[in-house]
Amino acid sequence: MSSEIKRSSGSSDEEVTGRSSGDSTHSASPKVPHFKKSWSEFLARGFKKSSHKKKQSPPSTPVPSQSNDLDSPLTEEEYISLRMMIEETERPSMGGKEPSPSLIIEDNLMDSKKMDIGQDVDLWNSLLPETFALPAQSFKTNVNKVAILFNPKSGNKRGAKLAEMSASVMETNCINVTLIELQRKGHAEELMETMDVTLYDVVCILGGDGTFHEAVNGYMKRKDDARSKVPLAILPGGTGNSLVLEFSGSANLKTAVEHVMRGLSAPIDIGELYYPTLHKKMYSFNSLHFGMASKVNEHAEKLRWMGKAARYTTAAVMELINGKKDNMTLEYVDKEGNRSKVNGKYSLLIANNIRTAAKGMKIAPDAKINDGLIDLILVKSSKTIDLARIFQGFYDGTHVHLEYVDYLQVKEFSVISFTESEGESLDVSEDLLDVDGELTGTTPFKCTMMKQAIRVVV
Repeated sequence: MSSEIKRSSGSSDEEVTGRSSGDSTHSASPKVPHFKKSWSEFLARGFKKSSHKKKQSPPSTPVPSQSNDLDSPLTEEEYISLRMMIEETERPSMGGKEPSPSLIIEDNLMDSKKMDIGQDVDLWNSLLPETFALPAQSFKTNVNKVAILFNPKSGNKRGAKLAEMSASVMETNCINVTLIELQRKGHAEELMETMDVTLYDVVCILGGDGTFHEAVNGYMKRKDDARSKVPLAILPGGTGNSLVLEFSGSANLKTAVEHVMRGLSAPIDIGELYYPTLHKKMYSFNSLHFGMASKVNEHAEKLRWMGKAARYTTAAVMELINGKKDNMTLEYVDKEGNRSKVNGKYSLLIANNIRTAAKGMKIAPDAKINDGLIDLILVKSSKTIDLARIFQGFYDGTHVHLEYVDYLQVKEFSVISFTESEGESLDVSEDLLDVDGELTGTTPFKCTMMKQAIRVVV
């Protein structure tokens, strides 16, 4: 763990205080806010919501705020760091020689061949991506029947074409394929909850992270044991293809189709999310973002006209300059089963089930997708230069060694966020949560990892 978290004496349920929940100066301990209730105590007595709602205004030109401790324009060092970050993020989309790994590659797709990997378990394990911990419960299915659920609007409306090409390749290799077009948002979730998946050896989801998120949620709602027997496969067809990138390093459709045909699968962990104020559950296969990260996604959604790379870069820079921190209570159970609680202010919380993010960023360098744990990255600083250094560290995983970053591996965790009201009191607030790249949740929430809950093609 990059930053030592000190536990107070007494029972493991007592408050845990980080080295500092302030900025990187760490010169003084911050005042502890008045929110010491545990998750279970809040559930028992109900949540007092903030009396005022946050305005959902469109993003404007960023202006340094007092919360960022910037009383003057950016320093030269800060400006250079931000400039480097922007150039690194935009380089592939500005005509550079190296393509973005998230770009869907369909070259030589028609040359795909069905591979026989035999019955050697040691060989199967050697073919698993590094993100899997061993033993991985790998298994080879003889693939003869496949369903492809495809989002026709994904990949700049190329979903139908990519699905037909994938089906053609499989049929050439003597695999019977059923194409199922998704008609509306939420359709993948409905189908995966109700359709007879036992008719198929593999169910493929062609689309991006949003489509696969829907499919996972539908599969997790089933009452039978299908998700442990019939594997899901993702065929890259959207603007975000995080699981494919985690497994193979690129969004190569030929590779994904060949992996479906060879039939090697293994179970992965799924996060079960519970939202007490919404009275509902949701499931996550990838990541959760709260604080700055969810705000970046929220702002980027309003800048779609700029294109993917530019809008996310612009939104990120806006949040870097306007850096704020959120009051929160974090409770978690670590991998040894110890329960701890943290009260403090944080600018960013990332919870990753997988190691990487866009362009190979090593967000959670120690993460394993099947170990029953989720990796938490907690950022205590809101200084522009510190946040820029964290962003740069994402590329090689060195951000976890920064003194204002805490890195934890946990079985479950909960977050309650607070809004300052009159006086020194704090009210529970409902802030947006980014789940698998979609703004579909809010605080407060609890995440419990379900170990090896869904079998997927690898």
